[in-house]
Amino acid sequence: MQQSELITLLEKMIRIESINGNEKNLGEFLYSFCELQGLGVEKQYCTENRFNVLITYPPTPLSIKQSENPQFGLLLHGHYDTVPGLDMTDPFEPVINGDLMHGRGTVDQKAGIAACIIALVNLRRQGVVLEKPVCLAAVIDEESEHQGSMKLVETGIRAEYSIITEPTGLNAVLGCKGTLPVKITVIGKASHGCRPWLGVNAVEMAMPILQRLFSFNFEEKDFGVGLGVLKNSINVGLVQAGTAYNNVPDKCEISLDCRVIPGDTNESMMECIQNILNEAKSENPTLKASLTVDRPDWNWEPVKERGLRSAQTSRKSPLFKLMKEVHTCVTGNDLGSYITDGYTDMDFIINDLNIPCIVYGPGNPRLCHTSAEEISLHEVETSMRFYEEFIKKQCAAAEELEGNRCV
Repeated sequence: MQQSELITLLEKMIRIESINGNEKNLGEFLYSFCELQGLGVEKQYCTENRFNVLITYPPTPLSIKQSENPQFGLLLHGHYDTVPGLDMTDPFEPVINGDLMHGRGTVDQKAGIAACIIALVNLRRQGVVLEKPVCLAAVIDEESEHQGSMKLVETGIRAEYSIITEPTGLNAVLGCKGTLPVKITVIGKASHGCRPWLGVNAVEMAMPILQRLFSFNFEEKDFGVGLGVLKNSINVGLVQAGTAYNNVPDKCEISLDCRVIPGDTNESMMECIQNILNEAKSENPTLKASLTVDRPDWNWEPVKERGLRSAQTSRKSPLFKLMKEVHTCVTGNDLGSYITDGYTDMDFIINDLNIPCIVYGPGNPRLCHTSAEEISLHEVETSMRFYEEFIKKQCAAAEELEGNRCV
């Protein structure tokens, strides 16, 4: 059986390693491929060697000046950086077994980008006239500091709707939690391990804080039919202290991964953690502890200052209604929906660009970052048909829709 153009493109993308920070080669490939296919394509540099690839149909130049930017009917969004292969065998050599393709980046999230590109190529080949242009933003650095999406925000790009192509199993993710990385630093006093009574063990001083963090429980919030029950969370991810086993550690650092549901703020989460520290200090006035927004892989100040916030689009939104119609037409099934416990770049689209946004893409999100990362090729093909039909319904001229089965 002949392999489709979409699956061939995805294979090529998997073979080009694009671990976070090393996206350039894949970016160059995407630029050249889209240019050869007659799509509009621009590089948007975030750093000297790292750039977003902005793909448009019909070809539509983008300007950094917001007042000169066109109004897009749809902004598609995906990231082309990946996490490392870790314990995967040949992570960048795609292996197809039946309906499944195995490899790093298949799910997270090169398949979504490939599906969008071929959808745009198909529209161009069909000569479909779009009254409202479409932009696909393939961005860098989603896996770390989000420099790609923050650069996209700088353009002030305007669009009626946005779809992020992260993996959702072809469900609609209407919201995401914010993520607040916090580092608590507890200060002690160093001494030799043979005379621990001469020092102040920072780990021991940190114990009351850790006990409070582990026992703290947030109330659940019901987001309504089809969205589920969620709550805020604090995960103690790292505890680092000491320089040697025979020294009393003079510093203990506790790294927290805090997740914030839509409707709450990172500021309120920070206040909650500060209250925990204050309680511990009230019981032990000698406790020296402070907290900052920090993450081990974050060195870029703008993301520390802004943070990563929760976001949500209503089930009553015209975007969700339109997606339900197209999804049912393409698949024959109703469109499922939920709010994810994780974080997505819909934060930037909704909170900074004020564009209604929903996440919809191929792949099982539970396979992201795992050694078992693989994707259903049928699901990838289905997502491509969805993107193509959605673009037609949202952006095409009226005469283009005559006889279209999804109208």
